[in-house]
Amino acid sequence: MIRLILSFIFGFTLSVAFSQTLTLEQAVQKGLENRIELKSQNLNVQIASAENEKVKARWLPQVNGNADVRWNTQLQTTVLPFALPGSGESQTEIKLGRPFNNSFMVQAEQKVYDANKKIDRAVNDTQVEAQKNNLEQLRINLRQAITEAYYNSVFAKERLSLSTLALQRANSYFEVGQARFDQGAVLKNDLDKLELDVSNARLAQTKNQQDYDLSLISLQYQLNTTDKVEPGEDLQAIFNYSQIIDNQSNIERRTEIKAEELNLRINQLNVQKQLARNKPMVSAYGNYSYFQLAETLNPFEKGTWFPANYIGIRASVPIFDGRQARLASNDFKVRQQINTLNTERLKSDFSYESKSTWNTLQQSKLNLEEARKNIALAQRILETDKFRFEKGVILLSDLKNTEYALQSAENQYLSSIYNFLIASVRYKKASGNL
Repeated sequence: MIRLILSFIFGFTLSVAFSQTLTLEQAVQKGLENRIELKSQNLNVQIASAENEKVKARWLPQVNGNADVRWNTQLQTTVLPFALPGSGESQTEIKLGRPFNNSFMVQAEQKVYDANKKIDRAVNDTQVEAQKNNLEQLRINLRQAITEAYYNSVFAKERLSLSTLALQRANSYFEVGQARFDQGAVLKNDLDKLELDVSNARLAQTKNQQDYDLSLISLQYQLNTTDKVEPGEDLQAIFNYSQIIDNQSNIERRTEIKAEELNLRINQLNVQKQLARNKPMVSAYGNYSYFQLAETLNPFEKGTWFPANYIGIRASVPIFDGRQARLASNDFKVRQQINTLNTERLKSDFSYESKSTWNTLQQSKLNLEEARKNIALAQRILETDKFRFEKGVILLSDLKNTEYALQSAENQYLSSIYNFLIASVRYKKASGNL
């Protein structure tokens, strides 16, 4: 029993301790491989791709076989309007046929001309392209969601590290203050302030730990995995290879615009399809049959089977459909106008979004530069105050305030990098470059 408990404890510890460390690129790749939405959309692409095979199948010969075994329990009576020689009646009743009337036949039909054939293939090709575009749009949205979740987990991890360092500093200040209080060099009120700083730092560290745990859960969800994962890069490393120098707007590549363009093409083809309903359809057909007329149920009786066959060409020409085709084509023409207006609206929206996110990105870059300068300044001030504290020029509280200023600058710098990276990925999507 003890061995079982120990194995459970150590097994649980190992499962927690050993998490899979991923770079941003690995996280995106893993998420795109695992997400169920992409797998479902890939199946939709397969379904759309198979539609042309159905069109081909409809143009193959359609062959049907029929068998009919019939027992005429009472033959139909036919009345002739005259009497047979030697009969005194004014009409004659006769029964034609045999009690057993069996038949076997094969019917074949082949389409020769249908104006909808090319249109159906064009519609199917466009539908395949539309499903592939939906797949790409889904990939872009998931890539953005995974990237932002990764950035958030890195940000939470580094913020947790800063709060851990802040807690260590608060503890060290409290220990120094406790020693000086024991020596009678500081007041109890000053010691209480240091203890309060420790409590606040511990509370901040606990909250940041919870935020980091939640960010890992969010990242795990975005990757659609049960494995424990954690980021393997820091914000500075990501920032170094995520620089965007030029404003490269490619909104015409946005999948939303392409979706409207594909819908426009489909509606154009549907107009042609409706008008093609008024064109003739031509098909060739043939039939080969065997009939048996017999007094008894014996399919092997000689002289009772008789063949029959025929071939022909059938043309079906619509004459008047109540204007259904024209009315339906008018509906699709209106839908084309809607597609055109939607395309113009999307281009305007995305142009604004691209400019707006570019301005946000530039502002984030300026904030980042200011935060970097503030860190450098805070570090210089801290070095000076450490020297002054060692010489007894300033009090411990003054040094503590200087370190808190550095801590605030570090947090601000961390937030500035995070905001820049988020603005960067959103600009890439808005400009059609994600």
